[in-house]
Amino acid sequence: MFPQSTLIFFILSMVAIHHLPLASARGQWCVVSPSATDAQMQANIDWLCSRGHVDCIPIKPGGPCFEPDNLRSHVSFVMNQYYQFNGRADKACYFDNTGIFVFKDPSYGDCEYDY
Repeated sequence: MFPQSTLIFFILSMVAIHHLPLASARGQWCVVSPSATDAQMQANIDWLCSRGHVDCIPIKPGGPCFEPDNLRSHVSFVMNQYYQFNGRADKACYFDNTGIFVFKDPSYGDCEYDY
């Protein structure tokens, strides 16, 4: 059998390891570039929402991502949905060079961006 000190060391090690914070996977989201014009953003949202490429209900009035009620917020949400749905392929965030990658979760309140 194990000596008592070895057993105590083993138990304390397991407790310490159990309480270590887990390293979170580095996330990547697709959002609209700060340099995108209103016309470009509107074209992106029109293409994504009118053709059923993504679920646009969350950005409609009463949806969890409606507020803030602005084009930049809405288009970022749906661009990210499209990017995530398409396997996070870089080209799925291109959008005529208006998409950029961010590495901090853009979710807020009840509006959760897919990852």
